[in-house]
Amino acid sequence: MSAQHDGTNATDTTIVVDDSQDNVAVPVQATTPVAPMKVHLSEDVEAQNIDEKIPEDQQSAGPHDPHSGAHLDGHNDVDNEQPYGWVVVAAAFFVQAMVIGQLNGFGIYEDRYKSHEYSTSSTFELSWIGTLNVVGVDLIGTITGQVADYLGYRLSTFIGAIVMCLSLIATSFSTKVWHLYICQGVLYGLGGSLAFFPSLSLPSQWFKKRRGFATGIAVAGGGLGGLVISPVTTVLFDKVGYRWTVRIIAFLHLAVVIPTAFLFRARVESGRDRAKRLKREQLDRELTMADQARNQGENKRSVFVGNDSQTTLAPKRKILDFSMLRDKRFFLLVMVSFSVANGYFNPYYYFPSKYMNTKHGGTASTGSLLIGILNGSSAIGRVTMGLASDYMGDVNTLLISTLCSSISVLVVWMLAGNSVPAMVVFCVLYGFFSGSYVAIVPTVAAHLCGISRLASVTGIVYGGIAVGTLIGSPVGGALLDLSDGVDYKPMLLWTGFVMVVGSMLILALKWLLDRKLFGRV
Repeated sequence: MSAQHDGTNATDTTIVVDDSQDNVAVPVQATTPVAPMKVHLSEDVEAQNIDEKIPEDQQSAGPHDPHSGAHLDGHNDVDNEQPYGWVVVAAAFFVQAMVIGQLNGFGIYEDRYKSHEYSTSSTFELSWIGTLNVVGVDLIGTITGQVADYLGYRLSTFIGAIVMCLSLIATSFSTKVWHLYICQGVLYGLGGSLAFFPSLSLPSQWFKKRRGFATGIAVAGGGLGGLVISPVTTVLFDKVGYRWTVRIIAFLHLAVVIPTAFLFRARVESGRDRAKRLKREQLDRELTMADQARNQGENKRSVFVGNDSQTTLAPKRKILDFSMLRDKRFFLLVMVSFSVANGYFNPYYYFPSKYMNTKHGGTASTGSLLIGILNGSSAIGRVTMGLASDYMGDVNTLLISTLCSSISVLVVWMLAGNSVPAMVVFCVLYGFFSGSYVAIVPTVAAHLCGISRLASVTGIVYGGIAVGTLIGSPVGGALLDLSDGVDYKPMLLWTGFVMVVGSMLILALKWLLDRKLFGRV
């Protein structure tokens, strides 16, 4: 018998819980015996974090203490995988295709800006558009992920689609680079973030045994989106011009994201729904108590919850909650994301400027083809490595992905020179392994933190990615500017080094979870 707890110091309204049932009995102090009230909890509450089932007075000061990161438990999932989960995965796939496809295709825009509309701007200046774009999605994710958990995934995605469309329309009317910073960078990032984190997190609510595979399929949409959007954008630039191309892409966001948003359905109640449910339950209790008081001929009654003679509601969820950062395992995952992100986007941003440039013997069609191969390989890698993580363990798979990505940069691209066939090999390898990194990070977050507020948790992890991108991509652009875009080796060394550091941090996380070298974790 234990009192329910919601991961905070406050206790729930309920005081006695039978661990084998979902019924809660509330004893009522009275001069005459009164039958205890029964409150039936909704099925969604079963998916709450396991720390809600641990009484505060029974929690230790160890890893499961709410004041030291108690939200960290990945074994509170619903085990019954339902067919509708695949509808959710399909919807998430198309949202990812638009958001990540647009982000990963920024190299096409950067080359266009450098050669046409903003030819007097440096690579460093233009790289900040893409950086703010990604940072807008990831850094704002520390907030938008939690907002999505509170408002609900469907509403968050719908709002995100509107914001992304408006931001791209505003981009089409921009005339200064700083206009692009605001419109294509920050505003698109905000809209993309509101849609991205629900689509990234929701598959984990529907799957447990096949979580890596389901998440891999969902995020593979980003690779397919890049495979389609980048070549289409290049063709539209030639056919209808830059400004109308951006407007067409804007309306395409509405046509794809809004219908899929209505297919989103969560298995864990949102913070807003939880607040409404608690309010209804409190009203029901008050009415029941009033009826009992009249029936017993009593004017006043006191309901005891703990030692307090008052009616106490379970605390509402905070819209913003960063307490999970107190757990060293989760904090290490954030640091992994920060380190890897310093180099992750550099190949997407900077190799088009080389292989689409005639002074390097490239053409626009060659650059678009390579970007297409990179994104297509990324899509395959996300599904394949996501499936592998269900068997090898998500942390092990994350380590393999990051290490192989860094090797492909430091060895294959470094030795490729101007050889297009060698760069095709690089695009296949880097796309396959780096793409899987995106698929596996959410499953590691679920492994550590459970699924109750996964969008919030994933948003914080991607906040680390945002800070890393904010540093890494401009540094890569600055290193290229030192040689006027001729010598790529300093940028490649920077990219490979920071990703190797990320691999070492993943190895440390693996050691914290399981000290066996070949243990499944």
